[in-house]
Amino acid sequence: MKPVSDSFFAVGAGLFVILGLAWALYRPRVQQSTRYQATVVPLANIMDVGFIVLSPAIVLLAGFAAPLVMLGICLVAIATGFAISYNIRNQEPLEGTKDSVNSIARFSQWALLAASIVNISYYTLLLITLVLWPLGAYSEGALAVWGTVYLAAIMLIGWFGGMDWLNKKADQTTAFNIAAVVGVVVAFVFYNIQEWLGGRWEISTEVSITTEDFRKIIGLFAMVQGFEAARYIGNRFSAEQRISSMRLAQYISSFVFVVLVASILVIFLPPVVETGGTAIFSASDLVGDTLPWIVLLAAIGSQTSAILGATSSRSDMIVNTGRVSREWTFPMLLIPTIALFLLTDVTQAVALASRVFAFYFLLQALIAGMLAWRKQAWGAVAGFVAVGLAMATISIFGISI
Repeated sequence: MKPVSDSFFAVGAGLFVILGLAWALYRPRVQQSTRYQATVVPLANIMDVGFIVLSPAIVLLAGFAAPLVMLGICLVAIATGFAISYNIRNQEPLEGTKDSVNSIARFSQWALLAASIVNISYYTLLLITLVLWPLGAYSEGALAVWGTVYLAAIMLIGWFGGMDWLNKKADQTTAFNIAAVVGVVVAFVFYNIQEWLGGRWEISTEVSITTEDFRKIIGLFAMVQGFEAARYIGNRFSAEQRISSMRLAQYISSFVFVVLVASILVIFLPPVVETGGTAIFSASDLVGDTLPWIVLLAAIGSQTSAILGATSSRSDMIVNTGRVSREWTFPMLLIPTIALFLLTDVTQAVALASRVFAFYFLLQALIAGMLAWRKQAWGAVAGFVAVGLAMATISIFGISI
C-alpha cells in the first residue's frame, strides 16, 4: 500500500501540469498563433497515448539501456524527418509537372494510405482496450464488438457528411490531450523522486539485447511516427512553417519519450507490476489511484483525435485523385480497417504499422536522394541513403513484441 502523501505528491504534480499546460495552450493568443497551429498537428500525431502504453515494452526488451534505445529510435525518426523536410522544400514545387519523382510521390501516397489503414486499426485497438480494461469489461469478444461499432459509426458519420463537425470537436480537445499526456509523464517522474526520498529507488543495471529483441524494438517504430502529417497541410501553412514546426514537434516529443522511459525503469526493472499490454495501468495505479483514470482520459482524447484526423486526411487524399467521391472514401478506408482490427492484436498492429510506415518513409528518402543527387549535394545523398537503409531494415525485419 502506497502512502497517501506519496500518491498526492506524484499525482498532484501531474494534475498541476495538466491544468497549467491546458490553461496555457487554450489561451486565445496561443490558439490563434500560426506557430502553434502548425506545430500542434505533427505534435498531436506523434505524442498520442500509444507511446505511454508501449514504453514498458522498450524497458523489458532493452533493460537499463532503454532510455538510450528510445533516444536512438527518436533520432532515426528525426533523421527521417529531414527527408520529409527536404521534399517539402524541393519536391512540392515540382508537383503538377511531368518530373519522374512525382510518380514515386504518388505511389508513396498510396503506401501512406495503406499505412494509415493499419494505423487506424492500431489506434482503435489501443483505444478500446484502454477503455474496457479499467472498467473490468475487457474480453476479446467485447473488444471486437465495440471496436467494430466504433469504426462503423465513424464510417456512417463520414458517409452522411458529419466528419467536419467531428473533426472540429476533436481539434478542440487537442490542447488538453497533449497536456494530459505530459501530465502522466510528470507523475511518473515525481514517482521516482518520492521513491528516492523514501530510500526505495533501486533498479537493475543489466543489459542484454538479443537479435530477436532488436527486431522487436524496431517493430515499435510506429510509436514515433506522425511527423509526416506536416507534409500534407500545405493548404494551411507555408513550406518553411511546416518544416520548422515539424522539427520542433519532433524535438519536444523525443524529450518527453526518453524522460518517460527513464522514469518507469524503477517500476519495470525488476518488474514491480505484471507485464503485458495493459501494464501501464498497473504501473499508474502504483503511482496513485487517480493516475489510471488520467491515462484513460488521455487515451480517449488523443486516440479519438488521431483516428478522426487520419481518416479525414486520407479521405482528402483519395478525393484529390479525382476518381472517388467523398462519401465513398470512408468505406474504402474503414471496411479494410475493421477487417484488420478483427484479425490482429495491439502488438501485431503496431509492428505491421511500423513496417508499412517504414516503406512509406523509404520512398520519401528515395525521392529526397534523387533530388539531392541532381543538385550534387553528396552529403545529403549519403544521409538519405542511410535513412533509406534504416527504413528498409525496419520494413523487412521488424516484428511484434
